[in-house]
Amino acid sequence: MENATLRLCGAGDLEALASLSRETFTHAFAALNNPLDFQQHLEEAFNPERLRAELGNPDTRFYFLYSASQLAGYMKVNVGQAQTELREPEGMEVERLYVIAEFQGRGLGAWMLQQAGDLARKEGKRYLWLGVWEENLAAIRFYKRHGFAIFDKHPYYVGTDRQMDWMMRLDL
Repeated sequence: MENATLRLCGAGDLEALASLSRETFTHAFAALNNPLDFQQHLEEAFNPERLRAELGNPDTRFYFLYSASQLAGYMKVNVGQAQTELREPEGMEVERLYVIAEFQGRGLGAWMLQQAGDLARKEGKRYLWLGVWEENLAAIRFYKRHGFAIFDKHPYYVGTDRQMDWMMRLDL
């Protein structure tokens, strides 16, 4: 992807990461969830203390996506015990993959997913996996187009609302 780059986030990116996380998650899911549950989730998942701890975990990495020099999205990957499920040494979880609304439709999400696969291969991983909300049909189609297949499901909570994620895997 021309002019697209990823940059590994560090402790100095905490404020920007928190803001970007809230912005992209809100754009994607706020209208589809109970406002109280949604607000609770934003406060739990994207609070500075939690993000600081995640940034400091060597098994979790956040990457900012840039299109030219503009911040366009971000990705979070987990290995080892940082994975939300499985925790197998040969797998890498793509926990978050978000592109800011104004940059969507330019192939940046597909490019970022390809970069995740390249990163996993370089680290000797055999597969990528992720969870995607069963009602997010566009995302499910996107991941299937890129070779992912559903292999299981697990609950995901937005506040007190128990939702179901499809777990999808791509063998590398």
